[in-house]
Amino acid sequence: MRGAGLAAAVLLAWTGSAHAADLGTIDCVGQKLDAAVRAQIEADAARNLGESGKRPSYDPSVGNGLRTAAAGCAKEHGWSAAAAKAAGLYALAKIGLPVAQRVVGEHGFDPAELEDRFQTLPEEARNRPLTAEENQGLVRDAVTEEAQQTRENAELLGEYFAFLGTIQYAAFDFSAG
Repeated sequence: MRGAGLAAAVLLAWTGSAHAADLGTIDCVGQKLDAAVRAQIEADAARNLGESGKRPSYDPSVGNGLRTAAAGCAKEHGWSAAAAKAAGLYALAKIGLPVAQRVVGEHGFDPAELEDRFQTLPEEARNRPLTAEENQGLVRDAVTEEAQQTRENAELLGEYFAFLGTIQYAAFDFSAG
């Protein structure tokens, strides 16, 4: 599923697992991003959701903006490099999610219902990147009408669940320690 590439598309140069950080500060990265980077994330998310059969990608300015904002937040809040990475992924997914909600809605799916489906997964599954089998199960369960059972819709929903999953597991990684 191409949705699995969301986090990989912007992992930037960070590695390692996060150390405990105050979850109340995770939105710092998104707040520090300038309007141009936010607009680029939204544009790239829309393009990624509209391109079937391609791995999601983001303009280099997105990675640069996320790194800069995360570095500023890490300094301000005393985050580890791993917590900064998690906060950057969280910001990317949080900013892209409204675009994803709009796009899946335009394709006849209810974003709230899809989120409810995601929330039925066990917490331990939601707190890490979804496996291909878990993602496929969510997609299969979400596409109930035969007319909607297309490869394009499967990819779209896979990407949508990747946004939801990234928000969840990035927050978990951010606050884990």
